[in-house]
Amino acid sequence: MSTTKLPERDEDRIEILQATVAQEEINEAWDKILSIMELQELRIFITNYEGAHFVLKQAIADRDRAKELYEELFKNAQLYVSHFIQVLFLTVIRNEIKAENLPQYGLQEKNPVLPDLSTEEAVLSWGENLMRGETERTYRGGIPLYNPAIAKVKVHYELFKESIQSLATYEKHLSRLENNMDDIRKKANELIRKIWTKVEERYSRTSQEEQALRFKAYKMQSFYRKGEQLSVFD
Repeated sequence: MSTTKLPERDEDRIEILQATVAQEEINEAWDKILSIMELQELRIFITNYEGAHFVLKQAIADRDRAKELYEELFKNAQLYVSHFIQVLFLTVIRNEIKAENLPQYGLQEKNPVLPDLSTEEAVLSWGENLMRGETERTYRGGIPLYNPAIAKVKVHYELFKESIQSLATYEKHLSRLENNMDDIRKKANELIRKIWTKVEERYSRTSQEEQALRFKAYKMQSFYRKGEQLSVFD
């Protein structure tokens, strides 16, 4: 025997373990492959596995919703920051604001160009630059820009910033659950390998028909090579 054909999905592992409990409950005493203690421990493990699996699925759904919101708010913040800069450039072209005010916003006075806003860091950085620059300019008597006003930019900036923190929290929580689930999956694989080994050994001297029925009852994936017994191992 070498590598066991173990399941890859949580649902399949749980189904196999549940099938084992169901079969053990109807087996005669002489035909059981698990002791009373082992069966009870298996029931408890299945309950814990199902609970952890449900919590993990919920955490993934929560993370995915947080990610969708993050992406939506990123686009909104990106749009408002970009729009504000473009309006600022237009006011300079119309001589409503002097070009010498542009460095207050982190922009070049000569040959100003729209900055790259393709990243989270860039949107946050330029949002801060714009809020700081507009505050400084208007504090000195400058007329506030509108369409969009800096207050509108700030709203979308703050919402986006909150979504970053929220998504990070969901990701961290999900990572902890996934690490815990890795341990549970490892334990489940060990139990399944142990169960299947016991079943194969118990019925190794029976007919192929009997073996096939027993393997099916325990949801074992079996194969047959000519001249060999049915086996669940590669």
